[in-house]
Amino acid sequence: MSVQKFVSKATFEFGRRLFGEQVRREPATLKDQYRKFQYYQTTHYKLGLMEHDRLYGDNPVIKEAMRRLRITEPEVWDERSFRISRAINFDIKKMLLPKDEWVEYEQDVPYLQPFLAEIEREQDEERHWKKVLG
Repeated sequence: MSVQKFVSKATFEFGRRLFGEQVRREPATLKDQYRKFQYYQTTHYKLGLMEHDRLYGDNPVIKEAMRRLRITEPEVWDERSFRISRAINFDIKKMLLPKDEWVEYEQDVPYLQPFLAEIEREQDEERHWKKVLG
């Protein structure tokens, strides 16, 4: 078993609970194909990072989503922290992970998405009630 599969086990399980067996399907539309093309134009997947690993807490919505992830899914949070520290270490050394440990587009789990959607709904509801109550 490679390190990547071990490191991302809880993240993959969390993604399967949320999105079903296949997190990302093969791109069907031109927009999805372009999104996959953009994914492979970056180098974060070669360092073992998932797309949401690159988000950080300057934005209050992202900061709150990460706080909720840390509380509800501590294993996913720990894996995220490990992936980030490993990527920093490899980047400092000007190295990439072995090709079998790269994160493929189909394996990339958007694990912050449910938290971001929930926060957006809460903000919409809060704006609605502020408008209604004056």
